[in-house]
Formats: sequence, C-alpha cells, structure tokens
Amino acid sequence: MKGINGVVGFVNLSTGEVRKIQVPEEVYRNFLGGYGLGVWFLYTHMKPREDPLGPGNILGIISGLLNATGIPMTGRSMAVGKSPLTGGWGDSNAGGRFGPKLMEAGLDAIFVTGVSEKPVYILIENGNITIEPATDLWGKTTRETEDELKRRHRGAQVVTIGPAGERLQLIAAIINEYGRAYGRSGLGAVMGSKRLKAIVAVGDRKPEIHDRDLLRQRIKEMLDALRTTRARAYEIWHKYGTISTLDTSVLSGDTPIKNWAGIGVRDYGTKNLERFGTNTVIKDNVKPYGCASCPVACGAWIRRNTRYGLVDMGHRLEYETASLFGPALLNADQDSVVYAGELCNLYGLDTISTANVVGFAFELYERGILTERDVGFPLKWGDPDAVVKLVELIGKAEGIGKVLGQGVKRAAEIIGKGTEQYAMHVGGQELPAHHPQFLPGLAITYTGDPTPARHTAGGVHWWGEGGKRLWAPFDLGMDLGASPKYEYAEKGRKAAIIAMSTQVENSLGFCQFASQVIYRTLPYIDLIYAVTGVKYTPQELLRVGHRIHTLRQLFNVREGLNPGSDFKLPKRVLEPFTEGPLANVKLTEEDVLRMRSEYWETLGWDPVSGYPRRKTVEELGLAEIASDVINILPP
Repeated sequence: MKGINGVVGFVNLSTGEVRKIQVPEEVYRNFLGGYGLGVWFLYTHMKPREDPLGPGNILGIISGLLNATGIPMTGRSMAVGKSPLTGGWGDSNAGGRFGPKLMEAGLDAIFVTGVSEKPVYILIENGNITIEPATDLWGKTTRETEDELKRRHRGAQVVTIGPAGERLQLIAAIINEYGRAYGRSGLGAVMGSKRLKAIVAVGDRKPEIHDRDLLRQRIKEMLDALRTTRARAYEIWHKYGTISTLDTSVLSGDTPIKNWAGIGVRDYGTKNLERFGTNTVIKDNVKPYGCASCPVACGAWIRRNTRYGLVDMGHRLEYETASLFGPALLNADQDSVVYAGELCNLYGLDTISTANVVGFAFELYERGILTERDVGFPLKWGDPDAVVKLVELIGKAEGIGKVLGQGVKRAAEIIGKGTEQYAMHVGGQELPAHHPQFLPGLAITYTGDPTPARHTAGGVHWWGEGGKRLWAPFDLGMDLGASPKYEYAEKGRKAAIIAMSTQVENSLGFCQFASQVIYRTLPYIDLIYAVTGVKYTPQELLRVGHRIHTLRQLFNVREGLNPGSDFKLPKRVLEPFTEGPLANVKLTEEDVLRMRSEYWETLGWDPVSGYPRRKTVEELGLAEIASDVINILPP
C-alpha cells in the first residue's frame, strides 16, 4: 500500500522500551489513519478499565492518512487516549503541521504508555525514536518549549503541554504551533501524567504515491475551484475564519450566554458587539495563517499590546474562544478576551472547557455559593480582570483554579452544595458554544457520539438546518434531502449517515471546513486511490466510517460506560426561553431521545443504551477485536 510508512512507534516510559511496529495493510484498509488507526491500536493494545492518569493508559498522536501529499486542506492529526473527563474514549483533532511532519519523520503514529521517572520528550528523527531528558523544560510554557526544541532540532515540528498539563488539570490541552490545540477529552493531562513534556518530529521522507498524474489532476481541480465556483467562500473564510459568525451567533441565540441561562440579544446586545465583535477581532491581524497544505489560510497571526501584556504573533481568536470568553461572560473587553485566549495557549488549556468553568464560577459567586474568601477576588459578569485572573489560576493550578481546572463536573463534586445543576457538560465534557435550541441536530451529536459534547462530530446541524439540502464530505451515491430545523423526524437517520462519512474525513486528515464551507463534497475515492492504490466504492468507504465509529463506541462499552444514561444534556439546555429569538422553540428531552434513538438505530446500535448490536459488530468485522465485550452486547 502506497502513501504510508506502515509503521507506528510504541514507547513505554516506565521501562524505556522503544519499538517500531509494522501495521498490517488490512488495518489501513479497514481504519485508514488518524483516530481510525488510533482506536484500532488502543483497543488491541490497552487493557480495559485502566486509570486515565495511570501508567496503563496509552496516549497516541496519529497523522491523517493523506497527509504529506500536498492535497489541499489535509494535514490534520489526532490525539487519542482514555479521557480523564469522561472515563471513556477520548480523541481530539488539530491543525498545524505536526501531522505531515510525523509521516516525513518515518512514522504514521506514535503511541506512549507508562510513566517516566523524570520529565522527558520523545524525539522521532527519520525513523529513529529516542527518549530525551526534559527536566529543564518542565514548567515552561508551550511557546517556550516549542521554541527551545525547534532550536535544538532544526526543521522540527513539536507537540507539547504547558504547566496545566504538567499539574494534571483535566481540561488541559496539547498544543502545536503556539495555538493549534488538541483540546477536547483532557488529553493534555494524560500526557502530563506520563511526565511527557513534548513529542518532536524531524524528517524529510515523502510518501510514495501510487498515481501521481491523477493526484496532480485532482489537486489542480481543487485549487481551480477556489478561484471560480468557491471563490466567495474562500474570500470570506480567508478574511474572517470562524470569527465571521460571532455577531450573528450572539444575536440568533446560538451562543450560550451567562452559563446557558442568558439571552444574547438582551444581555449582551448590539452595543457590546460594536465594542467586541467580528470586525473588531480582525483588527489585530498581522498576517494570514494556514495549516499544512491549506490554500485558504482561515487563521491569522496577531499582535495586540493588551493592558495585561503583549500578545505578539499569537493566533487570532476562533469563534469558540471569542464567544465563550466574551459574550458568554458578558465581557466586551477585547484586551481580556485576547489575553485569556493566549494564556490558554501558553498554559496548554482547552479554551472551550476553560471558559465554561469560568462561567460556572461566575454563577456560583452570583448565587453566593463561592465567596471572595474562596476565590481571592470578586467575580462579576462582564468583569474582564476577573476573567484573566481566573484563567491564570486555572493554568497554574493554584487556589480555586486547581478545582476549576478539573472541569465543571469534577469541580461541582468537589464544591458540593448542589452545584451540579450549574455544571454544563455531557458525560464530563464541557459543552461547546452552540445551542441545541438554535441547531437541534447538535443534541444528537452532543449526546450520541462516543465523545460527548462535540459540535465537530458530524451531523445535520451545519449541513442542513439552514434550510439547504444536506451534503456529506464525499459522494455517498444517495440523496439525503434537507433537514428543516424543527422537524425532528428523520434527523437522527440523516445525522448517522453524515457522522459515518465524517469519520472518514477525520481519519484521512482533512479539515472539516473543507466540506462544511469551502469545497463541500470532495473526490475522496480518487484521492485515496491516487495516493495509496486502494480503490473503494462509496458504500465501502462509508462502511469504513461505520467501523471506526462503532469501535469508538465499543471502547466506551468496554470501559463500563452506558451512553444511554451517562450522556444527557443538562436540564438547563432544554429549558424554554420566554423571550428572544428562541422564545417559540420547543425542544424537549423526549425529542432529543427520539432523535438519538433513530441515530443509534441507523448505526445498528441499541436505541436505548447505545451499545452496538452484536450483529452489527460481526458484520463490520469487529467481532474478534471486540471479543472481550461481544457477549454483553444486545443481539
């Protein structure tokens, strides 16, 4: 099989053992790369019920299958491991340049188990893997660490944790390129628990291509589309990126306000959006930023001399970060939002989770559950200084920040006093900045995906709930029609089909913005064939996505989770609004369960528990891999 190395690294930090493992070609055919390869490896190499922060958990960083080929908008890589937030399957997807460089360094993935006695980093250099001392790097920010390791290793790409991961804050992220984050699932804490400061990839190997002429032709067509049929989408995305939706999301009800209890148009309003909104954010731009193989460059390097400190060559705010540190907290101070986002990048924190716990703390203070004595300073909605101070405490794991850095679910358990009702999470993972009452399809992915509370899990919410016809990342050979927002019938079935295709998109290394915004449907069949020589039909490729999705869920089953009861939306998320743009919306728990049941049923999973059916597991060729749980699955 062309286009891959066929080799993954496996490092045991407890023993110092370093191995290179040849992966059977069949595994790539069945699981592709990215977290498809990741879930296969973890399921077959990790014992069940391991402590997420213990030596038995395996952390993996895996490149997408098509990376290092020059295909536009590929280059994504994924982190995987057992999540300390949910206790089940954890994965996170990041841009930057580490994924292609890992393949150029001679590996398709690196997996790490055990715990080092002292801080270390792993060096991968043209196929050689070594464990290097990192005591001098421990305690440094992600930027300081990346700069130093790139100084030591010319041409390197680096993934690293900051102080938050070192101190086992469960909302810690893994960072590359100063701010491209593997943010979800708390995998930065897993990396910190192993005393693994960084992974460094150096190399210049290029994958062997099966049909270079076909590959050149398809790449040319994709680039031509940017200049013609998709030119307008390119221009908007290049100028604004995800921040383009900030104003409309706040005013439409999409952005959750005041810990999911407020209303954007009433509590934040247009005057605050004039102070901090889409067009004010982009004023900090210095130059465009694009991830590997990206002709769009939807990011930007920024410079802003805030009153808290200089942010020089930081990443422009994404929608999630801007909305949750800004309007969601009634904060219209751009200095504080930019600096809070930069602190998350430096300390290595997931911005979604961090902003959520700040909002959680603000509400507890407002209700008198937390006091100034508990926090060290007053908390008030809209107070920019309080936002920055809390983020610093969370990043350093100091004072109340040490509690909040465990995530809202664990923090509520520690604080007690009935605070769980104010903790906005599903299964332990904090919710993103999109409201299911605005996009009801999100309720399916928030509660139905093996990694809960995900807005990027694939479904009908981005594709069809704006009144347009649904499309998938590649041609499925079927017409899915539309999915009107508040017509819940068929929504689960269609979401399941798109979710299966999204597993393919992620595992190939494509950015989801390629199919959501820029290109929409892409020629995956030809691209895979041109690179690898493997020819799929659309049905076969969708089956691969189904297999990946199902093994991710089987991991949860093996770890003792019951998705049907463990993954539920907080009560507040479904409480009807009495005013504002969502005042007439009715989305009940029964509606959510009905949509999710249809989603799971379409996948061949039990519609109540979410357990994959034995028949489905057997048909997907997973019975041998999942032999440890096959007997507890419904028929």
